[in-house]
Amino acid sequence: MKILFIGPNNGTSKHNYLSIKNLNKNTDFLNTDYFDKNKIFKFFLWHTNLKIFNHQINLFYKNNVKKDYDIIFFNNVPEITKKSILEIKKKTKKIFFFCGDNPFTNRDKFRWKNFKEIIPFIDLIIFHIEGRKKYIKKFNIKKYLITVPPYYKEVHFNNVRKIKKKEVVFIGTWFPERGKFFYELKKKGLNFDIYGNKWNKDKKYYKYLKENIKKALNYKETAKIISKYKINIGLLSKGNDDNITRRCIEIPATGSLLCCERTKFLKLILKENKEAIYFSSADECYKKCVYLLKNENRIKNISINGNIKVRKKLNLEAKNIFKKILNFNLIKSKKKLIIRY
Repeated sequence: MKILFIGPNNGTSKHNYLSIKNLNKNTDFLNTDYFDKNKIFKFFLWHTNLKIFNHQINLFYKNNVKKDYDIIFFNNVPEITKKSILEIKKKTKKIFFFCGDNPFTNRDKFRWKNFKEIIPFIDLIIFHIEGRKKYIKKFNIKKYLITVPPYYKEVHFNNVRKIKKKEVVFIGTWFPERGKFFYELKKKGLNFDIYGNKWNKDKKYYKYLKENIKKALNYKETAKIISKYKINIGLLSKGNDDNITRRCIEIPATGSLLCCERTKFLKLILKENKEAIYFSSADECYKKCVYLLKNENRIKNISINGNIKVRKKLNLEAKNIFKKILNFNLIKSKKKLIIRY
């Protein structure tokens, strides 16, 4: 089977490519960093209509996709047009699109402006957030697959037995509701570290939180930091309308305790108080962190249970998930396409 993987050469995209390459040696890579490195293009991608760059986008694919493939696999690539995807369809039997963001909300401004136009020409859209179901229905997406976010064996080492000297951490980008959340935790007396970018944009709480905020991390550094802390706080993106995130899987996979905002779906994946800890407010989060830090055996037991669930029982390593994606079955019925996964 011949596969062309299209996406940036960094972060989860790079590791998704490596997972597929490991499964199928005959996999080529088309790097879309070309778009990210162009500052003018990047500015317009976020702040105005991408259509003014349609010619450059079409030319990029025309010059780089010349061979025929069984599958062309897009990894969260917003730089695609209706014209270019129709040309790409001539070069492949199937087009798959792995959608890591939420292209149906306004959080990313104009970044996903073209996506709705190309939906009918994609053979399979893969979402790793279960909460996307309402958008699937709203936009009449019939060819889709919902998975759980994967972890990567080569990145998320199993450090569940490692002694963790540091206490509480949050790793993530700043959003307005997050500044207030950590202000409340600090006001109550909880000591914590924050790793991430854009926190200096918080005009109201940045001065108060400044001493807690560390540098932003690359993908491999993130896993190392996770493994050093007893408790990793998980917050869901309101703008992205998430009910689970990659970090919810990466934290237990790495061997640390996940203390996350409570959702019905997340509780189905990791059992509350056995495999993860959940909260619905800053006050509840504070109380649970204080209790756990006084009961380190409890932290250890929950961390081990969560690690076993993600790595062994659910087997959420990326290679396993992509194996199922590449071998999916589409069964045609009179009304719709049903995907068995």
